[in-house]
Amino acid sequence: MTLTFLGHSAIHFEAHGLDIFVDPYLRDPVDLNRLPRGHVVLFSHGHFDTGVLLAPMLYERWKCQFVGPKKLINWMRRKFKKQIRAEDMIAIDHGQSLYFGDVKVTAVPAHHPLNRLGKTIMALFARSRAPAKPVNGYHFAGYYHAGATIYSPAVAEAVKGLNIHTACLPIGGKYATASPAEALRLAEEIGAERLVPMHWQPLMDQVFFRYQPSDLIRLAKTENSKVSICPLAIGETLQLGAEAKDPLLT
Repeated sequence: MTLTFLGHSAIHFEAHGLDIFVDPYLRDPVDLNRLPRGHVVLFSHGHFDTGVLLAPMLYERWKCQFVGPKKLINWMRRKFKKQIRAEDMIAIDHGQSLYFGDVKVTAVPAHHPLNRLGKTIMALFARSRAPAKPVNGYHFAGYYHAGATIYSPAVAEAVKGLNIHTACLPIGGKYATASPAEALRLAEEIGAERLVPMHWQPLMDQVFFRYQPSDLIRLAKTENSKVSICPLAIGETLQLGAEAKDPLLT
């Protein structure tokens, strides 16, 4: 099983022969032509930085299935009805599970309370009315992709009982995403072995976040955390217990 970081919160997972992409907001230097064919695409919510607007292009290439919150999937069925088959857009809400081959995908809560500034910024870049809420996190094959979230006891409680070896958590600390302290707290409370930081890179080269992976690394060392911090460069692949480069860049 492998995890490849594709920038922002876009991650490619390979698990049990299935290629799963979560929030595939794909930009340079990622070369879409060199990515493996995705079987399943999971969207956490409808903001532009999850890649929802790329769905028709991805479907044309991959003939994949799209999964997301019910409100978002209903919007996609209206928006993309001429480009994507309705049966390939599948709704899943918190606490529900779906099977894709041998992989069980479970939707878990996320907490993404944007303030007025955040909503304004998203509106400027969104170019769509895709629903921003609710927000899903996802658990499958021991991976946890938190989507866009801050720390919340409800989020921690919902995920705590799941078997998680690797948690992909936002650390940017702005626009309703967790700070390094919140991400580390969540990883520790849910018993994750390792933490892959995401949601920290600038959006459109204009919207900057507060924290970087280096802040998370320093914090974990200061607190003697048992969670292994695994920052990845764009295109870098994490295997269980090892890291290796993946040639997905232009």
